[in-house]
Amino acid sequence: MKFSINHQQIQVFAKANWLFVVLILVTFTSCRKEDDASKNSTSTYVPTPILASDVFPREFGIPALPSDNPLTVEGVYLGRMLFFDPVLSYDSSISCGSCHKQEFAFSDPVPVSSGAFGLKTHRNTPSLFNMAYSKKFFWDLRVNNLRDLVFEPIQAHNEMAMTLPRLEGKLKNIARYKEYFNKAFGHAPNVVDMSKALEQFMLTMVSYQSRFNRFFPGDSIQLLSSSELRGAFLFNGLVNFNNGVTNGADCFHCHGGELAQQQNLNMGGFANNGLDVVHTDKGLAAIDNKSTSLGVFKTPSLLNIEKSAPYMHDGRFKTLDEVIDHYSDNVNFNSPNLHPLMDHGGIHLNLSAQQKADLKAYLLSMTDNKFLTNPAYSNPFKK
Repeated sequence: MKFSINHQQIQVFAKANWLFVVLILVTFTSCRKEDDASKNSTSTYVPTPILASDVFPREFGIPALPSDNPLTVEGVYLGRMLFFDPVLSYDSSISCGSCHKQEFAFSDPVPVSSGAFGLKTHRNTPSLFNMAYSKKFFWDLRVNNLRDLVFEPIQAHNEMAMTLPRLEGKLKNIARYKEYFNKAFGHAPNVVDMSKALEQFMLTMVSYQSRFNRFFPGDSIQLLSSSELRGAFLFNGLVNFNNGVTNGADCFHCHGGELAQQQNLNMGGFANNGLDVVHTDKGLAAIDNKSTSLGVFKTPSLLNIEKSAPYMHDGRFKTLDEVIDHYSDNVNFNSPNLHPLMDHGGIHLNLSAQQKADLKAYLLSMTDNKFLTNPAYSNPFKK
C-alpha cells in the first residue's frame, strides 16, 4: 500500500501545528506570570528592628543582648501576645500573665501561685523587669537566659502542665500566630521561635522611672522628703555600732546601684539572708549539690518593692514592715552559710522606730508607676 498526502492536507497539517505552537507559548507565558505572581505574594516579610538605645535608659547602660535574637517590633509584639495567652497551658486556663500581673510589678500578691488544675507552685512568684541585666534566673539561679527560662513554667506539672509537641500543634492552628510567627521569624509557629519571642518581650520590660531612679546617685535631693533622705543614708551606710546604735544598715551591698540589685554573684548577687536555721527549701544547693549553697537564693531587685508583696522566696512576709523587722531584729546568725555581710559580729541592727520608718519611706520611693501602667506591657487581648 502506498501512503500519499496531497497539497491541501499539507496546508491543514501545517496550520494545526502552528496553532499548537501558539497554544504552547501562551500556556508557558501564562504559567510564568502565575509563578511570578506567586513569588511576589509570598515575598519575605522584613521585621522592623528596634534600637537598643530606644529601650534601655542611658543611666542603666546597654546590656549584653542575644546576638541571634535581635529585637524587632514584630518579635516583641508576638512575645507579648504569647505572654498573655492561656493557650500556652495544657487546658488553656492560665497564661504567664496569670501569675505575673503588671499592677504588682509582674509578681503575684499571694505566697505561692496556682497553676493548671489548681496545683500550687513551690515558691513565691518573682517580679519581672530589668531582666536584660541579669545573668541568672529563678530563685535558685538554675537558668542562664530568658529563652531557656520560658520552657520551665510551661512544662512544669504544677504550673502550665504543657508538653511542647502539643503546644506547637496548638500554635500552628491559630491564625494570628501563623501571621505573626511569619512576620517575626519567617516561619510557621514553632516552640523555638516561641521562646525567642517571649525572650524579646521580657528583655524590653524595663523599669527606670521611679523617684529613686531620678534621685540616684543623689544629684536631685529635692525629689525626696526628709524622711526618705534619712532612709537613703541608712540604706547606703555601713554598719558601725556606736554605743549599740548604728546609722548604717548596709542594704546597698546586695541591693545597690540603679537597679537596686547586685548583679555580681560574688558580691551579694545571691545569698543566705538568715531566714532559717533548718532549710526545708535547699535553694541553690538543690541545683549544684554543694553544702555551701544550702539556703542560698538569688537577691531580688528592690525596685517596685511596694507592689510585689508578699516577700522572700516563700512569701512568708506579708508587709515591708515585717521585712525590715527581719533584717533589724530577727536574722538567724546560726543559719548555715549566712552571708558575711549579714553577720554584723552577731549583733542585731536593732533599728529604732524612726529608722525603720525612714528606711521604709526610701523603699517606697522605688515605685515606678509608669512601668506599672505602661500599655506596652499590658494584655493585648484586653481593650
